[in-house]
Amino acid sequence: MCGIAYYYAFQLNVFFFEWSEFAHGVNWLYIPSGLRLLFVLVLTHTGAIGIVLGSVATNYALGSPDNSHAFNLLTGLISGGSPYLARFVAIHFLQLNTQLEGLTAKSFFKISVLFALTSALLHQVWYFWTGKTEHIITNTLVMAIGDWFGTVLVLASASVVIHTVKSLGQMKQ
Repeated sequence: MCGIAYYYAFQLNVFFFEWSEFAHGVNWLYIPSGLRLLFVLVLTHTGAIGIVLGSVATNYALGSPDNSHAFNLLTGLISGGSPYLARFVAIHFLQLNTQLEGLTAKSFFKISVLFALTSALLHQVWYFWTGKTEHIITNTLVMAIGDWFGTVLVLASASVVIHTVKSLGQMKQ
């Protein structure tokens, strides 16, 4: 389900925010990045695997024809692995509770920045190494900003949904 949601989130991002594309694969606003972090924070391994599968499917469905199998697979691994790496770092260095208890706005901010930087850096190093980009620093910064905006939007939306569901549940009692 995570892979399917990620695939369609990518489609929606292209539909609504194609205007925000800075360079190939680099957007000023990237909604699927928020799903990456959300799925991996909540579902850990399952979320990461779903993101890998959704990213690989996206690469094959929408990628350029010169993309090799190795490029598509490694890009998918980076898409699923970068939020997993950010989660690992947040648990071990930022004292993120593995059950996600006691999260504050400050915690979410730290995790979202860590994730955005990790994801953008890993993707852009890979793209630079494969010759997909020449502007690694600029593209990394723009991608990190777009990933962060997308992450904040998704996490804020998820928070509103959770609070609304809780409120409706309390009203019924």
